[in-house]
Amino acid sequence: MDVRLRLPDDPYGDETKQLYDWLIRDRELHLDADISLRPAAGETARPEPGSEPGTSMGDTLDIVQFIVDSGFQLLSLGIAVAAWHKARRPRSPLVVERGRFRAELPAGATEEQINAFLRALENEDSTGGTGSPAPGPDDDSENSRAPESDDQ
Repeated sequence: MDVRLRLPDDPYGDETKQLYDWLIRDRELHLDADISLRPAAGETARPEPGSEPGTSMGDTLDIVQFIVDSGFQLLSLGIAVAAWHKARRPRSPLVVERGRFRAELPAGATEEQINAFLRALENEDSTGGTGSPAPGPDDDSENSRAPESDDQ
């Protein structure tokens, strides 16, 4: 399965590269994922001025891509991303995408926004990507309910 991280307001890819460097140092993520820095799908990278060919992914096209096995938990990735976000305070929002699932961590996120981001990832893990809870032994438990919609 493919999981992608993007920082859409990172015009030169500096923050994306910092995030990539942070994540490849996280040994737990390497157990279930192959992590790479790639141009966005359907795009070709433009080299930065003065760079050697093949040494730069280019600007605005970089994504951090995870090729994961079925045991990979988005919440584990979210915790690592939240730690990076707190340490680096990026200027760009961070977007996590897996299939049709999408979660965004705003730039300058508050602790409450970080927790909401982590809950969204945890919910995606618990529903198995279906948007509804995975069957479990305690079907009437608090954690087995689908999240309430914010649309009102």
